[in-house]
Amino acid sequence: MNKLITLTCITALSLPTFAESKTSTDKLSIGAGINYNRIDNSMFGGSDLKANGFQVFGGYDHGNKKGFDLSTEVGAISTEDFDNTNTDADGIWIASVIKKELPEINNKLAGLIRIGYGVGGDDGLIMGFGAQLRVNPAVVIRLEYLNKDITQSYQANAVYHF
Repeated sequence: MNKLITLTCITALSLPTFAESKTSTDKLSIGAGINYNRIDNSMFGGSDLKANGFQVFGGYDHGNKKGFDLSTEVGAISTEDFDNTNTDADGIWIASVIKKELPEINNKLAGLIRIGYGVGGDDGLIMGFGAQLRVNPAVVIRLEYLNKDITQSYQANAVYHF
């Protein structure tokens, strides 16, 4: 009986408390925005196809490495049908984002690059770049250009960091 009580006390002392085992939300973010998408048909003698849409996403900040903030984002995009077609670019994606603060220009401004992969209406590699402006400590506004497998997307997003 004495050994059982001792074992229970040692086990209880060595386990992390509930507060210590909770995931910290300060590394998480959520975002949403609108997008303008185009498919370049000029190579085939046609005109560009265009569609508007929106996206939602969540992110996880990995921290700062050598002056660059690294994060991973996962999201979903939805677009209208492209002009006079029954084709859209709805899908899901995952991307790595590298952000660099630009205090020499403005202490609220940062540049970013993105590389990832999309599945759905526009399968394949995603690469892009953009800028973000910090509105307050928790909110940023981003403007980005993304080149996907078939489409090019111009995006405006709001991101909330917990």
